[in-house]
Amino acid sequence: MFSFLKKRLPGSSRSLHSMHDDLIRFAQEINDKLSAQQQSINDLYRRLEIADKGINGNIDYKFEQRTLPLVEELRSDFDAHDAHMKMFAWELFRKDGETLGEAKRRFFRSLPSASGGLRLLQLGNAKLLEEFDRLCRDNDVPYWLSFGTLLGAIRHAGFVPWDDDLDVGIMRDDLPRLVEAVSHSSNRFRVTIVFDSNVYCRQVRFRYADEDLPCFVDLFIYDWVPRLDSTIGHALCDLRNRMVGDMKTSQQLSFWRDVSEYPVSGPNAHMITSYFTRYQEMALSEGLICERARAKGVVWGIDNMNGDGQEEWLYDCESVFPTIDQDFEGVNLQIPQDWDHMLRNQYGDYLALPKDINNHFQHVDHGMLEDFWIRDALTDLIDS
Repeated sequence: MFSFLKKRLPGSSRSLHSMHDDLIRFAQEINDKLSAQQQSINDLYRRLEIADKGINGNIDYKFEQRTLPLVEELRSDFDAHDAHMKMFAWELFRKDGETLGEAKRRFFRSLPSASGGLRLLQLGNAKLLEEFDRLCRDNDVPYWLSFGTLLGAIRHAGFVPWDDDLDVGIMRDDLPRLVEAVSHSSNRFRVTIVFDSNVYCRQVRFRYADEDLPCFVDLFIYDWVPRLDSTIGHALCDLRNRMVGDMKTSQQLSFWRDVSEYPVSGPNAHMITSYFTRYQEMALSEGLICERARAKGVVWGIDNMNGDGQEEWLYDCESVFPTIDQDFEGVNLQIPQDWDHMLRNQYGDYLALPKDINNHFQHVDHGMLEDFWIRDALTDLIDS
């Protein structure tokens, strides 16, 4: 374009004045040239778009018509092969006169416990859970082992070998009695509440007051429900999603999102609490939860529930209460009345070979378990 312009410019300003008609023709020539170039660019984009659609359409066709069926066939073959190998393995493992379920339980009970710092942490957690149980029984506070801790109690008679935390269910209206009991425990225990903005939950934990002990029990809060149907779970899930949406967009809570975890003792904690309180009251006013006297069942509270399909966390009262005793690391602890129903609801076939042996989420930094002070504190606790 520059060479095109150069050829047409006059040699001086005087000659420029004498070229008025030439300039008009020159301007028109430039405009035509630019229009032609723009048309060429448009044609190029159009050709690229046509080529892109043709190539991608061809790829999509080949992928959908050829590759996907092959992948699905391979997946089906792998699943069948996996099922066949497990079937043969269980049959070889099973003793004469032993049911398949009995054989699977024997297999899991025969797995070696964790070792090193993880086992030290597990034994320290078991000690804390034993003291938690005693405190609850002495103060008439029902609870039940839940999630991975319930799974470990049934499948391993203790910790799942690769697990590092404790999960317990407790009713919301029983929590104040536990907090009151802790306040009279000679400063041995404490109940902590931290607001986690990563998952927008209220994290409640029972732990030792001694900060050198990294042991804790996660307390998952449940509410009473007036009826048992899936609409309760879905409606509560929708309510929680609305609550989380409000929290995410609230300028008032920007301080919380900046720090991720915020203690209930923080000066602005009341701002976060107000959201949980408001939506809890909405659940009550909409008849999604109720008082104990009208209850037909229990449901995981909106403080912590995650994902859709909350009917999985909805149980009739008889499935949970009265709780029964179950051995866990040599101590009798409380589990739900219909523990099998709860485990199948949460894990499906809980006696199947697990997939999370190598990638189970670490709730505690295992590196700190090598710290001398922590190992020493855990050893003293276990030996006490």
